[in-house]
Amino acid sequence: MPRTVKQADERKRELLDTAMRLFVERGYSSVSMRDIAREADVTPGLAYHYFESKDSLFAEVLQSYAAQCAAPGIRMLEDTDMSFGQQVDALLDIISQEEHLPYHEFFHRQGNRAFHEQLSVRLCDLLVPHLTVAIQGEAERLGKEIRSPQTLADFIAHGLINLLSDPDVPDADVVARMREYVAALVASQLI
Repeated sequence: MPRTVKQADERKRELLDTAMRLFVERGYSSVSMRDIAREADVTPGLAYHYFESKDSLFAEVLQSYAAQCAAPGIRMLEDTDMSFGQQVDALLDIISQEEHLPYHEFFHRQGNRAFHEQLSVRLCDLLVPHLTVAIQGEAERLGKEIRSPQTLADFIAHGLINLLSDPDVPDADVVARMREYVAALVASQLI
């Protein structure tokens, strides 16, 4: 039976999806490039054509998944019809409901902390520029300036994602305090 010829982007996406499915099912260390190629019904050579190693394939999976996870938060932060407080509330709601995302189980599985930390850092990298703009917008709305908006955004993003990644959170009281902390931090940096 002849092989189906697929567009490069489609084949690459198929390899990424197959790899992540296998990582979830078997664990990262139990999956080889050969396994991924076999499951995707391609030759190992074709898999290596797209990705030089399992690590480079995972880096792309991580990038893609982080973008998928960050997209709703970015949309909220870019919504200029919302106040900064509403944006923070929406962002906290989105982050605290991450268990519904497709690969949540993999990134939160015992033994995968390093993968989870990589995802957290990448999420922060994606969110910080948008959070910075939202913070600056809040300062402008108040007729003020903000000291070091990117540093503040970086601090807030890393703190929120780290705390909300804890399995005991989102406890409603903790999330409420987080909202208060963000408001207090931003207010303390207004000049």
